[in-house]
Amino acid sequence: MQAVGRSGNRLAVFHRERLGIINEQYKKYPEVTELISKYIKGFYGPFSDYAKKRFKITVKSKKMEDINATLYKVVNHYVLPFTLPHDNREIVQKYTATVIDLMQNKTGAMAAFLQELYDTNFLANLQRDCLKVYKPIFDAELPLRPALFLDVDKTYAAAKTAMRVSSQDFIEYREVYKDMAEVLNRQLVLVAGMGNLIERGDHNAFAVRTSKNGRRLSPASLNDYSDVALGSKLQDLDSGWYIVDPLAHDNELRNAIAHNKIDYDDATQIITYYPKLEGMEREKKQEIQLLDYMHRLLVLFREVHRIHHLVKCLNYALLIEPGASMVKR
Repeated sequence: MQAVGRSGNRLAVFHRERLGIINEQYKKYPEVTELISKYIKGFYGPFSDYAKKRFKITVKSKKMEDINATLYKVVNHYVLPFTLPHDNREIVQKYTATVIDLMQNKTGAMAAFLQELYDTNFLANLQRDCLKVYKPIFDAELPLRPALFLDVDKTYAAAKTAMRVSSQDFIEYREVYKDMAEVLNRQLVLVAGMGNLIERGDHNAFAVRTSKNGRRLSPASLNDYSDVALGSKLQDLDSGWYIVDPLAHDNELRNAIAHNKIDYDDATQIITYYPKLEGMEREKKQEIQLLDYMHRLLVLFREVHRIHHLVKCLNYALLIEPGASMVKR
């Protein structure tokens, strides 16, 4: 009754159905994690056998594109209740159309981008990092359920709602947030490279920013951009082709966690963090409820999952035509 009152009947039904999917799937989460683990380790034979045995999916061939197709078919199916409706299909269509357009209309520039991703092994390493975020989300499915309700609860911003999670568990979730933010930090390199291709026809060409005395502030190349701190990365994304969710890019919370400037009161369910550099003092604090924190973790995961589709799309471009022939191996 309260859920219907806070969200409306239609959204309450949607939320109930989403939890129903998790109830049907959660016992399979360890098997999804095991399938991902075999892929990450490069055990493609055992991966194919496991996919057939546990998920009734036959890998068409030993080609990487067919192995990837099986992997993402499983992952996308089981991660669905943690994402937003239509999110995956729409973003995949956008990525695919953008990559194809660049390969057709900016062929040389796109080839140079793909070549650097291949030569540096950046894309392959990033794909493995992206795949590692699913296990902690699956492991946290129980405390994430109340956070999922915030998608449909329009009254939460005006109230404080407690959620019982032990302090030991919070420490685990704190590390998950930090690690996931690091993955987003690296994913933004791809977003920037694509944006530079769209705007200026060169993945290394950032819009020039200078200081008052004329010193260049913008990165000189995509490689330089990869070393830019997460909190400063958005200022050099000048293309509107992809907009990062600002709630997912909470650099102050990420820094507080990374530098252990965060306290948790398990009695009040309040998290206190100190986002500013204050020397020996801790004065400028911010407070959030644990439930709100878990929702931010969920939002960050969704952003990482969305950009993971870009990783997947560019990976396919390296594996199949016409992208595969654009890269010297």
